[in-house]
Amino acid sequence: MSGTAKICLFLGSVLALAALAWMVFLPRVVAHELRSVTGFDFRVAVLTANPFTGRVVVRGLAANNPPGFPSPDFVDLHELRAQVEVFSWIFTGNNVIDDLDLDLGRIVLVRRHDGKTNAGEFMAAFRRRRAADAQAAAAPKPARYLVKRLHVVMDELVVADYSGSKLDEKSYHLHIDQTYVNLTDTRQLLVPSVVQSLHSFGLHHDVARLLPGEFGDALAGAVGGAAQIGAGVKNAVKKTGQDLKGMIDKLEQSPKQ
Repeated sequence: MSGTAKICLFLGSVLALAALAWMVFLPRVVAHELRSVTGFDFRVAVLTANPFTGRVVVRGLAANNPPGFPSPDFVDLHELRAQVEVFSWIFTGNNVIDDLDLDLGRIVLVRRHDGKTNAGEFMAAFRRRRAADAQAAAAPKPARYLVKRLHVVMDELVVADYSGSKLDEKSYHLHIDQTYVNLTDTRQLLVPSVVQSLHSFGLHHDVARLLPGEFGDALAGAVGGAAQIGAGVKNAVKKTGQDLKGMIDKLEQSPKQ
């Protein structure tokens, strides 16, 4: 075997071992980083990320609540598949994702006795991280995102409220299957069909406190608006029925010719 062939074989072996180590250790590294930032316990069964093609696959991701919450469950993600434009931030200033598929099995929103929620604590952890980065000497500009296509499948949402004298828990089998295009803001997720699904399951109580922040406020406003529209339609139908009944009664009471 020539020297060149031996070098190529050696380099190929090194790259193969590096790729294997990447696949083995990446889920642990990501789970550890998320745990250190948020305080939530993360477990990832499969995570692959190709830095050359931008292909990302995550399977079996589970996020559990930190100590202090009466229930451990938070997020159960069956699968995430993404196609990322690796160098898009250089040319556009945006982090561009061409395709993003999310298969969410279950989300559990938990409110403690003191009123704090797991979703609120999770989002607050990232806000604290951004604030800490902003205080650094060379703090980067806030990242901007563009998702060209997003497909979301979500099965079950559970709301567990421990703030009262006894547990108030409700489970909603939403079966959401929705596709979005050109997303730059989470509030764009609140399309009429999704809002109507949430409203039809009765999820219109205190949403802003369960999901603090702009998205929670937008969701509360959208679902509350749907409730008002629904009530208005019911009242209009009821009034029309009463008017129609009155007209029929008058016709029946009028003297026959």
